[in-house]
Amino acid sequence: MKKQINVNNDPKTTHLKNKNRGERHRSMMFNIIIVLGILIVINLISINIFTRFDLSRGKIYSLSRSSRETVRELPDRLLIKAYFTKNLPAQLADAHRFTRDILSEYQAYSRGRIRFEFVDPSDEDHLRQEAQRNQVMPVSMRVVEDDKLEIREIFMGLVFHYQGNTETIPFIQNTRGLEYDITSSIKKITDIGRKTVGLFKIEEPMPPAMPGRQQPQTRFSLLSDMISDHYNLEQLDLTEPVSYHINTMIFAGVKDSLHIEQIYNLDQYLMRGGRLLLFQERVDANLQTMTANPIRSNLFDLLEYYGIRIKENLVTDANAGQIQVQRQQGIFSFATPVSYPPFPVISNVNKDHVVTRNLENLQMIFVSEIDRVANPSLDFVELLKTSENSGEIRGPQFDISFEKYMQQRDLRRMFNSPAKIVAGLYTGYIESFYLDMFPEEDDSLAEDFYYRTNDAKIILVADSEFIKDGAGAGAQANLDFVLNSVDYLMDDTTLIEIRARETVFKPLRELSTSGRKFVRWLNILLPSFLLLIFGAFNYQKQIRQRKLIRKIYEQE
Repeated sequence: MKKQINVNNDPKTTHLKNKNRGERHRSMMFNIIIVLGILIVINLISINIFTRFDLSRGKIYSLSRSSRETVRELPDRLLIKAYFTKNLPAQLADAHRFTRDILSEYQAYSRGRIRFEFVDPSDEDHLRQEAQRNQVMPVSMRVVEDDKLEIREIFMGLVFHYQGNTETIPFIQNTRGLEYDITSSIKKITDIGRKTVGLFKIEEPMPPAMPGRQQPQTRFSLLSDMISDHYNLEQLDLTEPVSYHINTMIFAGVKDSLHIEQIYNLDQYLMRGGRLLLFQERVDANLQTMTANPIRSNLFDLLEYYGIRIKENLVTDANAGQIQVQRQQGIFSFATPVSYPPFPVISNVNKDHVVTRNLENLQMIFVSEIDRVANPSLDFVELLKTSENSGEIRGPQFDISFEKYMQQRDLRRMFNSPAKIVAGLYTGYIESFYLDMFPEEDDSLAEDFYYRTNDAKIILVADSEFIKDGAGAGAQANLDFVLNSVDYLMDDTTLIEIRARETVFKPLRELSTSGRKFVRWLNILLPSFLLLIFGAFNYQKQIRQRKLIRKIYEQE
């Protein structure tokens, strides 16, 4: 007969339990110390080696390489002060959170050179005055909360302070392009990696000023302001060689021939690797006088020598912008909008190219057609084209009258020609227009002469009105195209990518009634079911442990 042993009261069992408990306690403390040590070491390493795992679409919560390099090169401390109202409307809450996250990212990559802080100027008079001194103005918004409509003033601006200078982003309306704006502001205030763009333009007589309005001094103010926000901008007249620090030139079009020195300096700028953004049509049309005449310029001789050809026509498109036509009815005169095909609206963009991928609805004004490349050593990429309902106006009359379009209900019936190219990119090999004047075997006569380049890069838009105030520059898509093109020619395509970044609102998928019931019962029953499984498993484990201990003492 086996002797029954009460394992709970046996001194040996109690001693063994206490011993095991003590070992487990020491083992647990040792593990905790090891884990804490590992965490401390990881934190010390992460101070200098920072990384982030961003699983969002488009990596919108991670800085681009261009932004990281900009803040890593900061020689001095930079303070970013965010003037944000705390109680923002719901539709702007994401912008607040996104701004804080992205500033944290800038701070992390700056190696301690960037510090930022959020302040709410809404209730503090001195902060409100400080924000307004820094050009951050309150914006009135209509807010509906608790079935009540109210007008609320909100602040959502950033001010950058660096070595006594300030730069401001007055209002962050959305997150699209915020990283681009912040990086551009940092570059502008610190002058780090800020490149120079040259602008060649010939000013035209300004139209009479409207009563009560100030006469603008130039037709390129919108273009100049936009470029100056992101690059250093220098005016060029091409009477002297283009300076080497100018990486990209914007050529704003001509109506006549250039001086031979200007053609020569333009040629040599391209031969030494300068990049060109060219706006030039082939026909000079005037809507006020209803006249259109071909442009005779030696610029076209230069371009055709390179293999770039613009047709002597005006492109029309059924997808067109509108003009206001004055009509008389009795004693009354009123303006009537008329779709005007010589003003094509371009939505047929190259979605595979970084310059035009995110653009649509670009406005053209009397644009000419680009002929495909005739130089086999020069690659050509189409960037902008008209729709499949296109046409053209040819000389010698160039009829640009609008009367024939006024009674048309569907302009597509008038235009059945295929799409026409109005903007493109040329890259590759070109030789100097003056190659014959400086034979290579006689180098002593041409010590500073550039004969050819293998790295030509030219973007051509066959419309100079595209970038002028009161014309194409009024369309935001046109300005975006110009900025994308300049970034591309500067070999900084990451700037184009980050300008299009934004947070995407992705609500939960709405379920059917049966689906909602299933999810509700699943939420109620699944946790209880999991607890029962865990309890049964734990009970079986304890039973096995007791049997094992009993077996050990029975053997003794």
